[in-house]
Amino acid sequence: MQPESSISVYLIASIILFVLGIMLIGFHIRVERKTFNLRLSRAFMVCAYFMLAIALFLSHVYQDGGDIKFNVISTPVVSALQSMFFTFTLLSILLPTYITRRQILWHVTIVCGAVILYLLAAFSIENYHIVVIIGVLSYICLLIFYTRLFIKKYALSIKQLEEYYDEDEQGRLSWVKKSFFAALAIGIIASISTYFPFWVDYWFVASYIAFYMWFVIRFANYVTKIDFYLSASSSQPEEIAVTTNELGEIESERCLDNDPVKKQQLEKALEQWVLDGGYTKADVSTEEIAKLLSTNLHCLRRFFHDHMSSDFRTWRNELRIRKAQELIADHPNVSLNKIAQQVGFATRSNFYSYFKKITGQSPADYRDQIAAGK
Repeated sequence: MQPESSISVYLIASIILFVLGIMLIGFHIRVERKTFNLRLSRAFMVCAYFMLAIALFLSHVYQDGGDIKFNVISTPVVSALQSMFFTFTLLSILLPTYITRRQILWHVTIVCGAVILYLLAAFSIENYHIVVIIGVLSYICLLIFYTRLFIKKYALSIKQLEEYYDEDEQGRLSWVKKSFFAALAIGIIASISTYFPFWVDYWFVASYIAFYMWFVIRFANYVTKIDFYLSASSSQPEEIAVTTNELGEIESERCLDNDPVKKQQLEKALEQWVLDGGYTKADVSTEEIAKLLSTNLHCLRRFFHDHMSSDFRTWRNELRIRKAQELIADHPNVSLNKIAQQVGFATRSNFYSYFKKITGQSPADYRDQIAAGK
């Protein structure tokens, strides 16, 4: 039997998870076809939170009676289902239109079928530890499958966003990768947690409750910016790649006539766009910018390829950094994060990275240099 404090930890953790699940239900997501997967992923996460809350509560009840068989058998099941819920949730976040109902149905059927067989075998034989070991090994195989799938779709999501917005978007999605691997580590540790001494299990429960709280906050932030992701993923990524290549060849041919009038019009439009501070606006697709310049995406890219010293992304980021230098010099007391947002960088990491790449020093060092010069 565990100490009374251990029992209190399980009970408190189960209450916290239940409250967090209620909070997830309260997040407003507008109902439309493009948000179906996001609403479904939210349902997955609510199930994950409630399931773990119930498991912790039952652990509290059974450990109070000194019977650990239930914990030993149920832990791999809870871990496997948690992994499934988290994986499909994060895939829905990365690619909101990726998952189909058929994929979900087949996968859930297979996993739940395996779970039922495992439970029937574990509770029906005396030497249930053998079944548990088989269950843990099967769970590890499932994690390997999920990891390979996530890595593939994460790279695809990054590529999709960067092609659509012509921005470096890894920093914006880094929390998704952290969430996946944190959930992965928690699941692996949880599958053997019943063999931990009390003090280790105490800190383990506290750590993953902290992670679940952090994830709710990140998910809430994601929901408020859902249009940013939906705009870039309104079609299947694989279809976008093929369509873009085919249209690119056609549109490029139209842009290769070297019409001096069109070239001059685009140059003037770009000059006016810069004067209007268009380069400081974040989360605007390159296609939208091309329309503002009275051209199309492929002609804009062709123009930069033929007549500019860099591509559009690099050129725009150079403009942003030069503007940031001006703001730092004119307003030394304004925070660097605020300046990064004012010049159009959605993430702090991109701002610092490009600033150092273009100027050879960090924003903080540049500000110190300006202050010393005065």
